[in-house]
Amino acid sequence: MWYLVGDIGGTNLRLAAVDPAGAVVERRTHPTDGLTTLPDACATFCSEMGRPPEGVAMAVAGVVVDGQVRMTNAARSISRDDLARACGLDPAKVLLLNDFEAAAWSLATLDAEKVTYLQGGPEPQPGARVIIGPGTGLGVGSLVWQGVRPTAVPGEGGHLRLTPHSAEEVAYFEALIALRPEVQMGAALAVEAEAILSGTGMPYWYRAIASARGEAAHLEGAAAIFAAAKAGEDASACRAVALMVQYLGGVAGDLGLVMGARGGVFVTGGVAQQNQWMLDDNFLAAFNAGGRHSKWRAAMPLGLCSDPDFGLLGARNCLFVQHERPLRIDSRQRAAMIAAAVGVPYVQPQ
Repeated sequence: MWYLVGDIGGTNLRLAAVDPAGAVVERRTHPTDGLTTLPDACATFCSEMGRPPEGVAMAVAGVVVDGQVRMTNAARSISRDDLARACGLDPAKVLLLNDFEAAAWSLATLDAEKVTYLQGGPEPQPGARVIIGPGTGLGVGSLVWQGVRPTAVPGEGGHLRLTPHSAEEVAYFEALIALRPEVQMGAALAVEAEAILSGTGMPYWYRAIASARGEAAHLEGAAAIFAAAKAGEDASACRAVALMVQYLGGVAGDLGLVMGARGGVFVTGGVAQQNQWMLDDNFLAAFNAGGRHSKWRAAMPLGLCSDPDFGLLGARNCLFVQHERPLRIDSRQRAAMIAAAVGVPYVQPQ
């Protein structure tokens, strides 16, 4: 008896078999290069396992509509029916999730040892949790609790609007909109957050700043821009990354406030995990800059989640809840949620 889960991103297609206790027992990784389709990969995996899985859950970078998802950065669609045929299952046993819906589900069984806290700490706190991930795009998800039962709230928070925070930045936004008019939101001087807070958006943001400042834009690709900013070698790269850090901190704090995330706000994704140096005092200051609600924001735990398996684990958690299988929720977290559900204070054990 086993379950098939997957995390399909812009770079890798990762599959895993999990046993009824939730442990990963087999893994497969393929490049997302168009040579291996997801149904083919699933069919091969199921054949190697010797029998069909009890259920399937796939986390995919894209919007899920009517049992299909078109990948955000690839010209292909994934169908629940195709996956069901490949795995020899009824379509009702196949779940398709947005990648950050799965990321939110991963927060139900968060491993505190794989989180670096910028404020707060590993002690579990009752309340909603938010996860935000600058990577190829900008993913956002949240987890709420119904008593001790978790459920993810999917959404497209990566496409909320950003506007200039100072007179200096007006020219930067104007240049960015000239380079990428499709990211402008309405007729205002505003762009979707992903246009700046992502690895895809960073090269455009860097070139826009260089253009507005009358400087040459020598760097190619997000990795080179982040490396130059870290080394202080390119003035436009330094400014582009510094502003990204401020915007990211502000957006993360805003989302935490919207969701009432007393359980914590967690940052993940390739850009954050590969550039942990960015999450500095400036990031924390922007996160906590809430005016009359600054103390509220400062009370939210804030951490960097470095677990590379968060997508797979989130897919597993969602599948297990659907199949009414128990999740390995930290006993302290469960106690905190029970206390919150019955309206009594939760006292941390000594």
